[in-house]
Amino acid sequence: PALEYTPPPAVTGTDAAASPAERLLDMMASSPVILQATQLAVDIVCNTTVDISGVTPAMEELVPGMNGLEGALPRLVCTRFPPEHSGYLHIGHAKAVLLNNYYARRYHDRLIVRFDDTNPSKEKEEFRESILSDLGLLGVNSDRVTFTSDYFDTIRGYAIRLIEAGLAYMDDTPQEVMKEERMMRRGSKQSQQSVEECLTLFHELCNTHASASSGGKTKEVNVSPWCLRAKISMTCDNGTLRDPVLYRQNLTPHHRTLSTYVAYPTYDLACPIVDSLEGVSHALRTTEYNDRDEQYAWIQRALNLRRVRIHAFARLNFRYAVLSKRKLTKFVENGTVTGWDDPRFPTVRGVLRRGVNLEALRMFTLSQGASKNVVNMEWNKFWAENKKELDKDAKRYMAIDATRHVKLVMEDDVGENEYKLTAYHPKDPSLGKRVVRLGKEVMLEQMDTEGMVVGEQIVLMRWGVVEITGVQTNDAGVITELTGKVKPDGNVKEAKRKLSWLCCPQIPGTVRKNSHPTTIPCELHEFDNLITKEKLEETDNFEDFINPHTLATTIVHGDVGLRNLKKGEVIQLERRGYYRVDEPYVGNDRKPLVLFMVPDGKSKAMGGLKGKLAHH
Repeated sequence: PALEYTPPPAVTGTDAAASPAERLLDMMASSPVILQATQLAVDIVCNTTVDISGVTPAMEELVPGMNGLEGALPRLVCTRFPPEHSGYLHIGHAKAVLLNNYYARRYHDRLIVRFDDTNPSKEKEEFRESILSDLGLLGVNSDRVTFTSDYFDTIRGYAIRLIEAGLAYMDDTPQEVMKEERMMRRGSKQSQQSVEECLTLFHELCNTHASASSGGKTKEVNVSPWCLRAKISMTCDNGTLRDPVLYRQNLTPHHRTLSTYVAYPTYDLACPIVDSLEGVSHALRTTEYNDRDEQYAWIQRALNLRRVRIHAFARLNFRYAVLSKRKLTKFVENGTVTGWDDPRFPTVRGVLRRGVNLEALRMFTLSQGASKNVVNMEWNKFWAENKKELDKDAKRYMAIDATRHVKLVMEDDVGENEYKLTAYHPKDPSLGKRVVRLGKEVMLEQMDTEGMVVGEQIVLMRWGVVEITGVQTNDAGVITELTGKVKPDGNVKEAKRKLSWLCCPQIPGTVRKNSHPTTIPCELHEFDNLITKEKLEETDNFEDFINPHTLATTIVHGDVGLRNLKKGEVIQLERRGYYRVDEPYVGNDRKPLVLFMVPDGKSKAMGGLKGKLAHH
């Protein structure tokens, strides 16, 4: 069996300080390279046949836009995705996890999903479950799921080592004063405290609980003003090295450890420690962490930890999109959206519900992977790529506006039971064919009939050429009914109008010879951007830029074949666009088919059929 990595024993204080030999063994146990070599040695000693040529598997070519990882070798790469479960994953997180997953799979090694649970005030079990679910939706299967809280005792031990080495001190400077001192590059009055005093204060920080009993009464204890800071350099040009905070108190019960701990490491301390202990070889971090990379390396050097390579990439930003958890939460709380999976939301579940194709998202993300330039992408560029994937499998149907349509009466002898077979997809016959019902009376979109005249020849898609023989209008000159006849020898190329159509639905209460329905009721939903400003600045009050008109619904008569669609399927309504099934048709309960429009990257809808909102 393959060797399983086990975290080194917890280091809990001065008395438990490891010897140099023990630290060496800990470091060796956390190294993927040594684990691989040990496994190979065991196989040889046990007289197992080892195919040396197969130890290093072949790697696929890099996807265009991606760079290789520095110093990476097959089966010796471990990446990690460390989300804080204080909200739902959004499109920016999707890029991070897809890049980490790509490298882990390309180099035939491991991806760790580690929940950064160092701030109990923000973390919820709901968000943890949603993140794991979203990773599944993205097609990402981690090799291991861990929590920073698995290492709290170990991290505390490393913090004590920093104190004992004179590389950390306890500080009670008020937060605003500390911020000013760091800006002015002025050291704290506490920076010269003795190791003994610092250890005492740190012990008190980690062991003062939320309440204490005194004379049978419970006495509330305020959060300690003390924190642990690294002693690096208050004069450094890199502000992240001006004695950053490493530990602070938080009396909120932790979702996993409950009230076991009352002080927690910051992400800046925990991340480089746990990355090293878990065998991470390459830490992928966005360019906004560039200044903190030096701090990350300082902690690993100061603690004699195995070094981890950092691979930087630019975060994914989109115009007219909000990625701030605080702002997204506000949208949910004030009812602007229906929830975290609202299709207008940039959350993973929101964009997937809108109709994002997983392969398109993956390829688009990887194509941006190597870039370190932070840019605000246009959604249209992504939607255009998304359309290419959708179009491969999207079956074609038709739908006509339920209220804004014109009846065309055919003069030909068209029977109640006449049908035609037509391909689901004009470029892929393997998708099969569907039955199109012909009829004496058909519906056309009202906007398509504007300006029609007697003698004009039009094309009814999937049927043929029809010559208009009669036009009826109302007092305003708007066409209300047409008559026509099929022209078997008509020239399709010469006809200027190629129109979608459907047989008129059966009028409720009437009985036809053929009782099969000709259409089903459908709701088409269109969406617009939630904010009206392309890029919100830090000083902007985002509520001033909330778009009040982001949802529009159109009721249509849909092709009867739509009744068989399942949730999540993507189809094309010809001349309207691409749609994803959000709620399948349930005829017995009289629930209509609910379709969400999927943008295609164009400024205008296909076929000239305009929607009610801007075409995004």
